[in-house]
Amino acid sequence: MDNSVVFGLDILPGYSALSRTRQPHFSLVILSGDRVIAEYDDITFTRLIRMIWEYKPNILAVDNVFELVKNNNELAKLYSILPPNTRIVQTTGWSIESKELNTIAQRYGLNINGKPNPLRTAYISAIIASMGGGYVIKLTGEKTKIIVTRNRSVSQGGSSCDRFKRSIRASILNVTREIKKILDDNNLDYDIVYRKSKGGLESSVFIVYSPRDKLYGLIKPFKNKNVKVIIKPVYGSKVIYEDKKSETIRKGLILGLDPGMSIGLAVIDLNGNPIYLDSFKNIDRDEIINTVSKLGEVVIVASDTHRPPELVKKISSILNAKLYTPPYDLSNEEKQEIMNKVLEKYRDLNIRDNHIRDALASAYKALYSIRDKLDLVDSKIKEINIDLNIERIKINVIKGMSFAEALEKELEKYVEKLKSTLELEYTRVLDERKSIVDEIKYIERIKELKSRIAYLESIINELTNQLRERDRLISDLKIELKTTRSLNNVEDFYERKIYLLKCMIESLRKEIRRRDETIVELNKRISELEDLVFKVSSGNYLVIPRLANLSFSDVKKIIDNNNCKLIYVDNINPIDNDTLSILKNFRIGVLTDGDYGDLYKELRIPIIKINEKIFFKNYVIVDKSILSIVEKMWRDIDELDTIDKYRRIWRIIKEYKESRSSRM
Repeated sequence: MDNSVVFGLDILPGYSALSRTRQPHFSLVILSGDRVIAEYDDITFTRLIRMIWEYKPNILAVDNVFELVKNNNELAKLYSILPPNTRIVQTTGWSIESKELNTIAQRYGLNINGKPNPLRTAYISAIIASMGGGYVIKLTGEKTKIIVTRNRSVSQGGSSCDRFKRSIRASILNVTREIKKILDDNNLDYDIVYRKSKGGLESSVFIVYSPRDKLYGLIKPFKNKNVKVIIKPVYGSKVIYEDKKSETIRKGLILGLDPGMSIGLAVIDLNGNPIYLDSFKNIDRDEIINTVSKLGEVVIVASDTHRPPELVKKISSILNAKLYTPPYDLSNEEKQEIMNKVLEKYRDLNIRDNHIRDALASAYKALYSIRDKLDLVDSKIKEINIDLNIERIKINVIKGMSFAEALEKELEKYVEKLKSTLELEYTRVLDERKSIVDEIKYIERIKELKSRIAYLESIINELTNQLRERDRLISDLKIELKTTRSLNNVEDFYERKIYLLKCMIESLRKEIRRRDETIVELNKRISELEDLVFKVSSGNYLVIPRLANLSFSDVKKIIDNNNCKLIYVDNINPIDNDTLSILKNFRIGVLTDGDYGDLYKELRIPIIKINEKIFFKNYVIVDKSILSIVEKMWRDIDELDTIDKYRRIWRIIKEYKESRSSRM
């Protein structure tokens, strides 16, 4: 266990998170590592929250999270008031994987006799969570809201009120730009809404699609005389899922958006019927997507400006919908004209602000742009007397399919569905026929099994008699064997002794053969060593160090420990400038098994292929005559260096003359 703080909780009997009249009471155990630092038999929910902020525990452990809250919405609210690093752990698991607390406790070596009281239950939950057990409760869509706003009243300053206002707005703009740059530099996904004003911004709000802890070290809350930055986590409260066992007909929808500090949403279907109208302050794109996804499938996202806002483009991309922008920014007059036409047909429509109006106008403008395609689909479908998913055909046509392709796709589904229905009906008829046949076969089978049972019973009786006879025979043989063994004991002893001695002799012979082979090998090695010593002592051979490759560290170690003019390498690669420099400075030649031709002229160190050589551990023995070849290569290299030097000098003189003549 580490020294992190863990709160273990259990609700007291008679209390419930569902109660509206009184707050729940809990037993609380506080652990630091494996040590209990505090216990409370009875504390209220309000006091619990205060103590959480006092201790800032890493884990809040309960055996049932709904002892704390009554539903997912309440869970989201609870998370929003907890310290950022506090996580709720349900120690009994989750859903179908959940187990009784007693079972989980035994798994972690905790003995429980009978039903534990709330304080003991709180302690057990804390221990299990501190040992890494339980299930961390996470909410979908953890986001962070960053609010940049003014920190003082604009009424300050008397006659200099306008100057104060401009100063505050400029400060808000600068802070907004700094936060935007930090988010962009760290590749964090976000949306931003702001309210412009003369000289800067009145306020701005960032919705960052990352948990609060991802922003630690990047952005922190602060305030100065003009601006304050507020950062708070935002938690989702719903798990979104789809039942894919059956295909339902989802409406094709057009979503009109009017982004800003207040966002207008308008959803209409492909027949032009208004489905949803509303406007929100500081709503993020996840909430927009969740809202419209429940209504149907969005096929077009529309804006009332030719250059759509970034939020409109992002939502269009996430929903995999077409983005509609008018060829020009819609004027207020044109939007009002569209609204008048809509209100003639839908008189009870509540368009309570301009944001809803602009969003709805953009949605109808998008509908008008595809009206011809939809009318064509309707006219052609009337000619086909088949129950097809017309809505899906329209959606596919809007997404870019031709009418023929969309129709063919739905016909394939229709045929598959029809085939499946026929197969089920055919199977049902076969099952009915089969049940009648099976009943007749069942009666015949019973008769057959009865006769089989009678036959097997006769076989069992016969085998039982045979077993009894064999038992008697085995008993007689045991008596005879016991009598015979007493006579053969001495003979058996000597036979076993002789056998063991033979085995020992064979083992010794094998050991002698092995040692003879070792002696022969050692004599051969001694002979080779004597030959090597003779060759080296005669002065006609050299002993040079052997390396696997020309790494700088290995070459430097050889030079430091040996006064050598030659080294042998199995492979000259890799080779770098540092290695070349040290070989050239100490005038050391390289012997190798490969033929590298004139590479020595380029590298400016001798590289010589040697055929006759004797390897001995980390050394190689070669003929001394190789030194003369190495010396000749060094002379060639020195001559090449001299030629290069003269060429450089000549080039410098030539460049100098040309520069003087150009100046004259």
